[in-house]
Amino acid sequence: MELQHVYRNTYAAVGATALMPIYKLNDTDIVLLDTGYARLDRSALTKLLDGSGFRLKGIICSHAHFDHTGNTRYLQERYGCPAAAQIIEAGISVNPDAYRANYVALTYGKSREYFLEECFTADVIIPADATSLDFCGVRFGILQLPGHSAGHIGIVTPDGVAYLGDCLISQSEIDNAKLPTSMFIARDLESKRSLHALDCPAYIIAHKEILTDIHDLIDRNISFLQEKEREILDCLRDGMTFSDWIYNFCKQENILTRNELKFSIVERNFSNYAAYLTDTGKIEVRREFCAKKYYHA
Repeated sequence: MELQHVYRNTYAAVGATALMPIYKLNDTDIVLLDTGYARLDRSALTKLLDGSGFRLKGIICSHAHFDHTGNTRYLQERYGCPAAAQIIEAGISVNPDAYRANYVALTYGKSREYFLEECFTADVIIPADATSLDFCGVRFGILQLPGHSAGHIGIVTPDGVAYLGDCLISQSEIDNAKLPTSMFIARDLESKRSLHALDCPAYIIAHKEILTDIHDLIDRNISFLQEKEREILDCLRDGMTFSDWIYNFCKQENILTRNELKFSIVERNFSNYAAYLTDTGKIEVRREFCAKKYYHA
């Protein structure tokens, strides 16, 4: 696993799907921000930590998605280090039944099958209004950036480098994405807009970029969410059920998968858009014998 220098004492380990920032407390002691994907990153991350002579003193998690916290419990147990998480994400991470909050289209049984490895107990709880965290003898800044997930945070290292997790995605991710992952789209848009107020020497975008200026990328991320909103709305024919509507959208976007986990993510993301369009008054939901049908408002 490659280690990239970002700024001063802040580095980034290059994982299979995401960057994992590292803050060096000194020549050997480090704090890791997010822990990657269990199946894809564990071996390489362990080799990086052991081979570099690093001593892992703590972990701060941006949010409880499997590609960001997949190795947290493993690292807690292997190195005896504490992990910190925002209160909502910490609650979700405790066990597969709670973790299902991020993947509600799966059954409880499937959640246990897929996500037992990703579950962990946070040693340090970050409040939902926290703006800083004293951790491992230094102070990190906390950016409350809900939307992508319910308690998503950004983390600012003592050097001033902002790790934005999944609040923003890179242009290459935008170009390749069929449907953005956003749990609460209205809050996600607010969080993205709030990033314009930041003034940091460097920004780490989890998937998968290091930048010194994010203003254009913020606007492109916002436009991407809004463009998908229009596309989803255009796929609706009045009187469609949810199944009809998502089928129409996936057919248009050529989203064809038989993988249960991947489809559950598509279904969840589409459902979040349906909720957003309802909240904003752009669609109307009518219930007929307990079946939902959707209409343009």
